[in-house]
Amino acid sequence: MTQRVFVALLTVGVFLAGYFARVWTDRREAVPAAPAALAKEYVRADTKSTNKTKSDSQLDRAKLVAEIQKLRPHIDAYSTQLDEIQAEFDREFLHLLTLPQRDKFAANQKKRAERDAKRQADRTPLSDEDIQRAKDRPLTSIYWYVVVTPHLEWMTKEYGLDANQQTQVRALLALRRNKFIALVDSTQHPSIRLSKLAPLIERMGTPAK
Repeated sequence: MTQRVFVALLTVGVFLAGYFARVWTDRREAVPAAPAALAKEYVRADTKSTNKTKSDSQLDRAKLVAEIQKLRPHIDAYSTQLDEIQAEFDREFLHLLTLPQRDKFAANQKKRAERDAKRQADRTPLSDEDIQRAKDRPLTSIYWYVVVTPHLEWMTKEYGLDANQQTQVRALLALRRNKFIALVDSTQHPSIRLSKLAPLIERMGTPAK
């Protein structure tokens, strides 16, 4: 055995001896308890008490109603202009359709009108979840007005648009998007966020059970 190999083995042996001695010593030492303050900080929360806290906290309906009333002129102006943008798109879109496609478009419009009338006739008090959904709906509408390709794909499938119709509808969707973005840029954000909730203000008085 050469001197170099002997020195290497000796070094490894010394290292292992020290390591096992340390392990044996640590096993005999008591592990100190965690500080009381730190232990309290990481105690798992009681699920029942957490759920109770969430259920006890309710939406401030009076404040929300007051905000809607304050912004009502801006909300109505935004909703009116949005309806005009959509109505103009519908008129231009209708001109591009064949007679069977127009019939289907009219049927879809009728279903939408019936659904809206049913919603307006409903007088059931809104729950907190209903109110939150109504506040989130404009965000979905923004997506639907801004994107072009997904909307075009849906309309192509729904009405069976040919290649020429698709090209023209894409241009109409892009024009509608530009008009919508201009409207959003000129409108206060709270007015947009509350635009779907404002027509339901009479149902916000008492939480639904």
